Amino acid sequence: MSADAAYDFDLFVIGAGSGGVRAARMAAATGARVAVAEDRYLGGTCVNVGCVPKKLYSYAAHFHDSFDDAAGFGWRLASPATFDWPTLRDNKTSEIKRLNGIYQRMLEGAGVTLFNARARVVDPHTVTLTNADGEVSVSAEKILLA
Repeated sequence: MSADAAYDFDLFVIGAGSGGVRAARMAAATGARVAVAEDRYLGGTCVNVGCVPKKLYSYAAHFHDSFDDAAGFGWRLASPATFDWPTLRDNKTSEIKRLNGIYQRMLEGAGVTLFNARARVVDPHTVTLTNADGEVSVSAEKILLA
């Protein structure tokens, strides 16, 4: 990518899922001026509403059977096990926030400009960003929808 001063960025990535984050980091590593726009959570579907929460909930569900089977393996549980949904829910949320933070630190560490905004492609080199602070347009040599 060129460092063409005619544009604000060499690469503008819309979406901070795993693909968008990887593309942004790799481009920035070559010296490109890179920005990413994400209007929700860093990490994409897997981290925020897919793989990660599903696995945490699945692991939690399997403990019930393990507790039932434990006596046959010499374990004596003091009382019947109980389940606390708010604890699981809150710990799931904490884990997702931790992963979001890792993505943010990776992007910042790579020198990528991060916009917490909804992006709309206006033309082949212009993106309009909208968030609670208002609307701004930026330009880029290349725009990647990720």
